[in-house]
Amino acid sequence: MKILITAALPYELNIIKSWIKSAWLKINLDIDYLCVGTWNYESIAVLEEYLTKNPHPTFIRNIGVCWYWNHEGKKLIEPIQAASIINIHSGKERIIPPYLKIAPLRNCFSSETVVFSKPNFEKEILTVNNEMYFDMESRWISFAAERHRMPYIILKVPFDFIGKETSMSIEKWKEWILSYLGNLQYRDYLEKIVVRIDQQGKSE
Repeated sequence: MKILITAALPYELNIIKSWIKSAWLKINLDIDYLCVGTWNYESIAVLEEYLTKNPHPTFIRNIGVCWYWNHEGKKLIEPIQAASIINIHSGKERIIPPYLKIAPLRNCFSSETVVFSKPNFEKEILTVNNEMYFDMESRWISFAAERHRMPYIILKVPFDFIGKETSMSIEKWKEWILSYLGNLQYRDYLEKIVVRIDQQGKSE
């Protein structure tokens, strides 16, 4: 059983890899790690190349931080799982197959550029608790995974509030990334994925 774990930036991926290696997994897993970049077109190119040249993994899991926004301006820290991805430029929505739930399900908005302010949509988009989550790579991770018929999960950690924290020093950015990604329950997530894969295998 092979699981591919992707992240946008090398610094994110190194933190994730370090925590997984220290998680004392009770199961024997073959894990590959892939840095896909932040730009959405780069993300699909990198993932497509990997899936074309390597034996297909059993499961793809994307982990990373994201921008967020809410009416109250409150700090959000709990990880969310993308239930759908909405292109903020076209309004088109891509539903993610509900293979497994490991975190609260939320819409994730995909942008082709860095988001410095809340976008104004032509029509109202329903969100849970008026919360909005944004990134640049999830839409194309989803596209590539589904094109290769690979089950996948996109897990995002709210990181910087749009318009308040979008610009920060590299030192502060690294400090926050280490803290936020370090709080994820890596062993629990991976063990749930393995159980789900085993259950599917037995039912086929």
